[in-house]
Amino acid sequence: MRAKITHRFRGFMIASMLIALGVSVSQEALADEKRERSRSRERSSMYEQRDELRNDYRELRADLRESLGEMRRDLNGRREIKISTSASDFPFDLKYKGIIELSEDNKMITGISADGFVEINKTAFGNNRRLFIHADDKGTITYEYFVGKTETAFNPEGKKWLSEVLPDIVKRSDLGVESRVRHLYNSKGLNAVLDALDDLPSSSSYSYSSEWNVFTIKTSSYKSGSSASKNTYLKTLVFDNQLKSKDIVPVLNQIEEVRSNSTKGTLIRHILENYKLNTEQLSAVLDATSTHDYNTERGSTLRIFNQFYSDDFAIRKGYFDIIEDMEINSEKGNVLKHLLKTTKLSNDSWISMLQAIDEFSSEREKGALLLYLIKYMPDNEVVMDEFRDVLDNMSDSYYILKGEVTTALLDAALESGKKKSDKSTLLNYLKTANGISSNSQRGMILRKANRLFINDDEVVDAYFETLNGLDSEMEMYNVILDLLNTNKLEEAAMYRLLKTLDRLVGDFQHGTGAVMREVVAQFPLSANNYNQFFRLINRMDQNSTIEELLRYVIDSSAMDEGIAAKVIECTQQIDVDVEKATVLVRLSPHVNNKNSSTAYIFKSMAKDFDSEYDKNRVLKTLN
Repeated sequence: MRAKITHRFRGFMIASMLIALGVSVSQEALADEKRERSRSRERSSMYEQRDELRNDYRELRADLRESLGEMRRDLNGRREIKISTSASDFPFDLKYKGIIELSEDNKMITGISADGFVEINKTAFGNNRRLFIHADDKGTITYEYFVGKTETAFNPEGKKWLSEVLPDIVKRSDLGVESRVRHLYNSKGLNAVLDALDDLPSSSSYSYSSEWNVFTIKTSSYKSGSSASKNTYLKTLVFDNQLKSKDIVPVLNQIEEVRSNSTKGTLIRHILENYKLNTEQLSAVLDATSTHDYNTERGSTLRIFNQFYSDDFAIRKGYFDIIEDMEINSEKGNVLKHLLKTTKLSNDSWISMLQAIDEFSSEREKGALLLYLIKYMPDNEVVMDEFRDVLDNMSDSYYILKGEVTTALLDAALESGKKKSDKSTLLNYLKTANGISSNSQRGMILRKANRLFINDDEVVDAYFETLNGLDSEMEMYNVILDLLNTNKLEEAAMYRLLKTLDRLVGDFQHGTGAVMREVVAQFPLSANNYNQFFRLINRMDQNSTIEELLRYVIDSSAMDEGIAAKVIECTQQIDVDVEKATVLVRLSPHVNNKNSSTAYIFKSMAKDFDSEYDKNRVLKTLN
């Protein structure tokens, strides 16, 4: 009996030891697994931060390239133009200022804009002749004609000499290009204008001078000749003439070759806004847009094009080829967000768009865009499969963002509508976010808070405190865009949002411009918020971003004379005449010519243009 008890006790002890050992091993294994999960998350967080830095660097580098590019002045016209040619067949010296009108046969100067002049010097066989034609401040013309050093009556000898030499001078310069284009287009059609473009001088030496500097450029042997003359030809053709429908595609083909991005973009956008285009013409618009060097110019044009987007194969392919070729992810995303708000896409267009998004180099912008797409998604399994493929292809380092998109998809399927929470719940939500260092997680909470947002002072303070705790500009701009798309902000919240943009405007103007376009959609603002809005524009240096923002403001229903004055002030930030002129022309209907102060500033700014063409284009809108 004792032996049996001892045996059972020994067995019990052994079993107890094995159980204890098993528990110990199990606990140790669990601890190891927990440590491994922690290390894995730390590694993922490290990789995510590394990827964020790389992508932010790429964005900032591309942004810088565009800023530097847009700072290069468009050399299309100076206050005084000097052209000299030493060609053995026809040497001459020409100086002129202002808009010069020619007769249809190019044998006579029939008009000169106020305070303009034309001076022609020509020597042949040792005989020097000089003609100086100048206009006073009312455009009244005076002729001074010299043979050698002796002044001679202009009529008839000087007039006869001018009619002999002027046609050859016209062939070798861009003198009177505005009237020449008008005469050619009205009497002989587009082919005559294009032939004139082909005949522009390609080897003459041009000196463009002004009050501030003197420099010389030599034109290369482009088929179209001098780029400055070609720009003036095309601006005159597009801005000052009503193009025939059959001529629009050939004109767009010519615009493709324009080297000035500002001039090219402005011409394309003018055609988009002023003509009813068919599919072939819209396709040509996309071809011309694809030749831009700058993402901002492409984005500005595509946002206008969005209202004309169609599911035609040529349109769809051309459009998304441009998107895929753009370098700045935020600009691509902004174009696509605007497209979704502007038009209803077919399933084929959805697939093309998702394939373009899959090529984004920024996972954060890709994820933010996928979140944005959810509320517009069609009920189509093929589109949903493509959406999931894009999501699956995102880097695993962004598991938090991928999880947020997945959750949002689920919420969209389950929810019947948006729900508003009480103030206490929202404040606790934001308080939780303040304790989170991960940009992805904090951004996720803020986007959820956007669905619950209320215009309450305490909530506004807590929200923007959490928002400003983000140290990723990309995440911040995406959260702000989502806030504006989800809510109508009242004065206090809008003020805090505009103050927050101070962080972005210096190094991330593409994102700032995108946010401010959405702010315009919430006009009118309080006087204080208008001041803050326009102060941000005055901190910008990207011409196309400033021009587009001012265009949005001018077209807003809140536009009045007070805002017009602020727009005029901001226009001074644009240093390319063609884009500055476009803003002022669009603004002119809102400028009260009887208001001496506003009209005076408007006219003064126009008169300070380097380009005579653009100056006169603006001034005549007030007449």
